[in-house]
Amino acid sequence: MDNRSFRKIMALALVMLMTFGTLMLTGCGKSYEYIYGDLEWLSTYKEKASDPDKTIKDTFYYSDDWFSDNPSSENPELALASMQLIASCVSDKDDNSGAAALKSMGFEEVGYSDFASKDPDDCNYAWARKSIGDTTLVAVVIQSVNREKSLRKKAWKQNFTVNEPGKANASGEHYAYATAADKITDDIAALAGDGDASFWVMGQSRGGAIANVLSVRLQEKLDKAKIFTYTFEAPATVDADAAGDYKFIHNYICSDDIVTHIPMWGMTRYGVMHDLKTKKTDEGLAEALEALGSDAAGMKPRIVTDDVVARLSENLGKMASSRADYSAERTDSWTDADGKKHELTYSCQETFVKFMDLVFMENESGSLFESLASKRGDLEDSIGHLTEGVKAEAGGSDPSAEYWEAAKGMYAVLSDAEGLPVSEEDLYAVLRFAAPVLITMPEDGGDPDPELLTDVIGYNRELIYSHQFDTIIARLKVLAPAPDK
Repeated sequence: MDNRSFRKIMALALVMLMTFGTLMLTGCGKSYEYIYGDLEWLSTYKEKASDPDKTIKDTFYYSDDWFSDNPSSENPELALASMQLIASCVSDKDDNSGAAALKSMGFEEVGYSDFASKDPDDCNYAWARKSIGDTTLVAVVIQSVNREKSLRKKAWKQNFTVNEPGKANASGEHYAYATAADKITDDIAALAGDGDASFWVMGQSRGGAIANVLSVRLQEKLDKAKIFTYTFEAPATVDADAAGDYKFIHNYICSDDIVTHIPMWGMTRYGVMHDLKTKKTDEGLAEALEALGSDAAGMKPRIVTDDVVARLSENLGKMASSRADYSAERTDSWTDADGKKHELTYSCQETFVKFMDLVFMENESGSLFESLASKRGDLEDSIGHLTEGVKAEAGGSDPSAEYWEAAKGMYAVLSDAEGLPVSEEDLYAVLRFAAPVLITMPEDGGDPDPELLTDVIGYNRELIYSHQFDTIIARLKVLAPAPDK
């Protein structure tokens, strides 16, 4: 063999070796050293709110090597571990599953914020810290679910407080999420100590929204820290023109989850969006749920769910045409069927914050939606008045009297529950905004269609199917199956 032939063979072998090495790194994944362990969480999927909690027992895998990567590179394995911790870290008891999982992952310290706080503007989180070589890794798990109703109600009131109360200029970040993030930024930044640090920040739903804003704050405060952020089914946090470029924040969202579509008005999230509801994750979902032992495995979301969410999103955009309109005060005046005159001043934001008192009312019969669904036959007159109100509004007439009759009728259906936390006027204000969202006027005229209203009342579980811990984790397991031990 002459030298030229030898050089050609060696060059070809080198090209093949480099190509194979590249495939090993990019196509097949890097070689990580994993820790394996067990964890559990309480399923957020229930057919009825009154059903007993079900514990899901699961296994996890974790690697310190993940944090040597570029935070801007999506890592489905890190996403899965993040969501498993989110589901586990909903308690501050010393022996809770989240603490056990963090310790199994090698974290040397685990702590909590005040999970029982009554502060209306704060958030709850777990934190953990460990050393990886000369770097400190800080894990921050923002809590999204709390079994205590008063804390859940507080969280939902934050969701609806998009604009700063009493401030006319409605722009920039979601007020409540930014306020919560600002209150914890200094404490979390201090966990890094004085040396090199990496942060692993995660949250789902409202917790994901706060984690989203918190990560921006941490980067602004600690410009040398590496930040790995993973959020799931988070609502929007910031106006699109103020969202910047934060590629280290990874947001996983499902198109059929109404939470991911709100707030509207062109708002988005900081960071990069990743579709979690895909053909691949849909096809593998049922099997993954069965492997988890989730009751959601036996539930097949209705085919129309995507359409329902699309119509809800479109109608929500009409409810308040802008962020400023959402929190602007309005006054309605009308005369009811008995000749009594009424005048009510309210705003959309104030109304829906108040609505949470009704949604989370203490009622042995279950949630608001379950109460309404069980008495759907008693709501026909109210739905009729709502329909007439929407029709009048679409035709340019004042719908207030019709909405008032609907509110009175619905209030009568709900008022058999002791301690109803809202008045008829409160319910009127809710219906005044909700009716055009839930009852659709055909584009070509004709009678309003109340199907969406009955869908929301009767099929609330389907509309939040993709929002549940079990479903999110099952989809992530399709994307990131456990590596061989």
